[in-house]
Amino acid sequence: MIPSAAIPELLLRPSVQPRTHILFVAPKAPLAPDYTCRVHDGDGGYPAYYHRVWETLCGLGYRVDSAAHCHSVLAAAGRVDLVFSLMNRLPVNNPEIVVPALCEMTGLPHVGARPNIRALAEDKWLSKHAARSVGLPVSDGAVYADARSLMVAPGFGGPYFVKNRFGAASEGVSQDSIQDDWAGAARVAAQLLERGMEVLVEAYAPGIDITVPVLGGDQPLFLGVVRPGSDRMGGIITEDLKRDDPLGYQMFDPGAALPALVDDVQSLWGLAGPMDYFRLDYRLDPRTGRRVFLEFNICCHIGRSGAICLAAGQWGLSQADVLGHVVEFSLRRQASQRSRSWVF
Repeated sequence: MIPSAAIPELLLRPSVQPRTHILFVAPKAPLAPDYTCRVHDGDGGYPAYYHRVWETLCGLGYRVDSAAHCHSVLAAAGRVDLVFSLMNRLPVNNPEIVVPALCEMTGLPHVGARPNIRALAEDKWLSKHAARSVGLPVSDGAVYADARSLMVAPGFGGPYFVKNRFGAASEGVSQDSIQDDWAGAARVAAQLLERGMEVLVEAYAPGIDITVPVLGGDQPLFLGVVRPGSDRMGGIITEDLKRDDPLGYQMFDPGAALPALVDDVQSLWGLAGPMDYFRLDYRLDPRTGRRVFLEFNICCHIGRSGAICLAAGQWGLSQADVLGHVVEFSLRRQASQRSRSWVF
């Protein structure tokens, strides 16, 4: 693993006049002709976030087109160099896989990782098994796809943590997610099933939530450890906290657990890399140092107030530095694909 102090020297930078043509895709992306910040009547500050990312990419000198729907990828085949998609919240199953799959079909390089790796990260159940296979510690778990299956309790005792098997922004996680017994866990799981979610039930891990932001490179660039703010029971990050982010993030010293977290990044990279940027999420018990891997997220929030830019900031790096590296590494990672003719 590369020492964090070396990260500024290892960051890739765009040329003074980059020739790269990017298609930026997001649900509320700024659109031509005026590219103003879009109106938003839902939760979170997503249009402002998308606008700042688009503005920063343009400020780096890239030629940036923007679109607010997935089908734009098909029209862009053969005329752009890279697709930068933040389409992770759509009214379809597994939305994070849609744009990468379309890009692969059309031969377009895209920020993040290959669709199979995006799918692995999207599935918190399969990613637990994959992580365990390379030595990361995970809680016992069980999946429930329908109400009838809830008649059988998992093969481990409570307390339980009930959440959505898929989905972004902690969708489905509430203060009710922590349940002491199976009767309570089954009740909460049934509510999520009624919302159309497949359910993952885990053995509850005491402690706090932490996240480890990482940038891609010849070796993964470990940016540090960040703690998301929470005033909820058990210090969990609920759906409303994740989307509205009222408590923000802060850097966190994991103490004696740091070497193990660094090793985890290397192990996950060996399993699923290369990836352009990602986060590993954990529960950590500060009293015992016990860590429990929860999931990893690719193309996670890369805004100025998010975990990745906060961790990068301690090394003197700005959001523009981070985005420039992500674009340049993604292009390098997919250099052979850029010369491949599209097939659609």
